[in-house]
Amino acid sequence: MDEASSKRDGIHSDAGTGYGLPDDESRSNATSLAESTTVLRPCMIVPDFDRTGGYERQAFFLARAHVRRGIPAMLVTNNPWHNPPREVRDGVTIHRLDPTPRHRSNWVGLYRSFLRFLSSHRNDFDVLHAHAFTFLSASCVPIARILKKPILVKVATEQDIREFRTRKEFSFRVFRPMLWRADRFLSLSRAIRDEFVSCGVDESRIALVPNGVDSEHFAPATDQERLEARTALGLPRDAVTFLFTGRLVQRKGVDVLLEALPSLSTSDVHVVVLGDGDERQALEAQARALGVAERVTFAGEDPEVRPWLRACDAFVFPSRLEGLPNALLEAMSAGLPVIATRIGGCLDVCEDGSGILVPPDDVAALATAMQRFATCPETRRTYAEAARHRIETTFSFDRIVGRLQDVYRAALALRRAIPESSSVHVRPLSTPRHASADTIDAKRRSPL
Repeated sequence: MDEASSKRDGIHSDAGTGYGLPDDESRSNATSLAESTTVLRPCMIVPDFDRTGGYERQAFFLARAHVRRGIPAMLVTNNPWHNPPREVRDGVTIHRLDPTPRHRSNWVGLYRSFLRFLSSHRNDFDVLHAHAFTFLSASCVPIARILKKPILVKVATEQDIREFRTRKEFSFRVFRPMLWRADRFLSLSRAIRDEFVSCGVDESRIALVPNGVDSEHFAPATDQERLEARTALGLPRDAVTFLFTGRLVQRKGVDVLLEALPSLSTSDVHVVVLGDGDERQALEAQARALGVAERVTFAGEDPEVRPWLRACDAFVFPSRLEGLPNALLEAMSAGLPVIATRIGGCLDVCEDGSGILVPPDDVAALATAMQRFATCPETRRTYAEAARHRIETTFSFDRIVGRLQDVYRAALALRRAIPESSSVHVRPLSTPRHASADTIDAKRRSPL
């Protein structure tokens, strides 16, 4: 690949993730992990699981990956939508808890409910794995202390850390000291790890563990399968088709993708936007104003993304803020050449020539990268092979489950070694070093 020309175009391939995942020999088969004498059973704590966003899906996939390897795993969540209290899905038992008593929809009621449930099931799990930097995760830290179990808290973006450090509302002041006492923080990317270090958190308490992907489910399509998928979805048969998947909100950068499309010197390019959100109407209007509406398919939301991945030639992800995007991992696993922005976990995923990285909000660089893929099938093939190899060697669930088991064991050893009175000091921050993500995406999730 032409590294010099890539750098001139604002395109880079970074190296060195430092994930420290198990090598092929140590994780050569799935059953060896379950036969280990020190396998630990996780209990996944997932706020608002039934919302089925990125971290909710990843939590379920991780639990399922453990179960498929012979390691029992459960998932526990709150139940604001009043769904069935218990469900078994793909071998994973999902428990949905209401506040105790039910009419007390506040933190005291929810804490009591989780304390009662986790206490009664304490013999069914060895470690608490809380997904997302939220009030619910914070509430489970003292419960873990009562049960003498280690608790690990996963963090999705740097902004989550900044928010908990800087916000002054009463709820944040109550839950902040609880959250900082977790045994381990699970960081999806180097950027998140560095944010923790800047807070004064010792690096020994931070584990770099990426999201995983089901590399068997998201396998590359043959040329014939791609053609059949394209026909079934009603996509242009002969155009070079780029796919974006994600919520249609401002921070995802779909507006930049549309701006880049008229700059391509070839008109034989089509873009599929798979997803829905507040910005959809504005984006459709933008496509019409740019004169590219005929070259863009707004496909709406589809819970089954695999047919779209199999139908397209390349994947483009122009986001302005990310942790470690599942959409990018799935596209690379499916053998698509990818273009992403130089932010967050995208830097950790697209390395060693496995993807093209461009600066966020850089229309010219994005157009240049798309032009390379649109005009050179050999370039697409080279990046596609590198993307698939990257997933198989670092991000498959075999790798991630092995890495998590190592981290679980380290957290358990630490919990047994340190006194309960130990405290954690985090440097205060009066003004964030970075602009708030609220200015990027005003509609943020609840910190539940």
